[in-house]
Amino acid sequence: MYSGRFAAAFVTLVSFVLAVPASAETLVNTGSASEGTLAEITPPVSIKADAEPEWQLKPRWRVQYDVAALDGPQGLVGIGNLQDIRRARVGVDLKMPYGFAARLETELTTDPIELTDAYLQWSNSRFKVILGQQKPQLPLDEDTGNLNTSFLERAAFVAAFAYTRRTGISGHYTAGDWTVTGGIYTDPLIALNDVAENSISVDFRSYWSPQWLKTHAHLGASYHLRDLNDVADTPLRYRSRPALRITDTRYIGTPALSVAKEQRFGLEAAAVHGRFHVASEAHWLKAQRDGLNDPIFFGAYAEVGVFLTKDSRPLKGGLFGAIKPSNPVGGGGIGALQLNLRYDFLDLNNSAITGGVQNGYLASLIWTPVENFRLMGQYAKLNYTDADIHLSGNRNYSVNVIAVRGQLSF
Repeated sequence: MYSGRFAAAFVTLVSFVLAVPASAETLVNTGSASEGTLAEITPPVSIKADAEPEWQLKPRWRVQYDVAALDGPQGLVGIGNLQDIRRARVGVDLKMPYGFAARLETELTTDPIELTDAYLQWSNSRFKVILGQQKPQLPLDEDTGNLNTSFLERAAFVAAFAYTRRTGISGHYTAGDWTVTGGIYTDPLIALNDVAENSISVDFRSYWSPQWLKTHAHLGASYHLRDLNDVADTPLRYRSRPALRITDTRYIGTPALSVAKEQRFGLEAAAVHGRFHVASEAHWLKAQRDGLNDPIFFGAYAEVGVFLTKDSRPLKGGLFGAIKPSNPVGGGGIGALQLNLRYDFLDLNNSAITGGVQNGYLASLIWTPVENFRLMGQYAKLNYTDADIHLSGNRNYSVNVIAVRGQLSF
């Protein structure tokens, strides 16, 4: 059933790789796009006046191209072959004297073009303050940059519970192995209207990152309270795509709900030991509705991964970092090769609301020949119960997704 689709996907991916206008040797010698703290970036362009602190400017860009085959029962809406640019971003990082920095980045695949990050930052060895559009104390899976995830998409609850960038101010404090962060936010810049109409949220996240011998660990918790204000006049649907962003079809989702406030709670844990890593999160969302019952929805995932080469997955600062192959292509090696498995659960049934239940089983194989380039293959089997109606009234069915991604960044 899949042979024709997989052949087309493979040919498209090979064409993409052959079109990359840079050799492996060139990629090894360039910088890579980073989603970490701006203070950690070492940009290639410097402007330094005599006896004055240094200014540094670094351009940044990334392209991710996905090809996939989505299969399910005959007659199911949305199945077929898919291909699209998942992300195409350009931006710039500016590092300034006295601990100041700024980032501006745009997503080119949207219409109109949207800002992703747009903020000013100040930091020292313990404190950091960020003002502008940013990531507001997001879960570990979402806080990890999209260049460094172990699967094509984040866990289903991340999209269903709308963990996205917002505009506001945040503070971050680190002391030893502990980090505490918090912020006050409103809507994304593109959605800002009259102040009285915008939502407002208070978000907190704290994590402990100890190291025991050769094991790096991570334990964290988060809390989010959001008042939707006049946004509550527009009903919300909590829903998620089938482990693939380039399809518009969603097989799990609640009916439209009039929500006044949201409360979200999260727990997270991860560890890295040599070639191995584990990660797991559990998140609850309580949708508060005026005069109606308040449903609580739940999502979680658990994953394990191992490198088949002598490499390791960095875990620092509350997120997983970029893979830097110990033996890259062009340097006498084959790069880094990583195998990952994940169980992805989402339950949108509660308090007489039927949104569906997803049990997802995923596997991925990631080849990183050099730090700036990645090829990823993924298989996902998603079992749905009480799913959104896309199959002649049948709400219980399964879909299979095979997808590949080519990724280039700087």
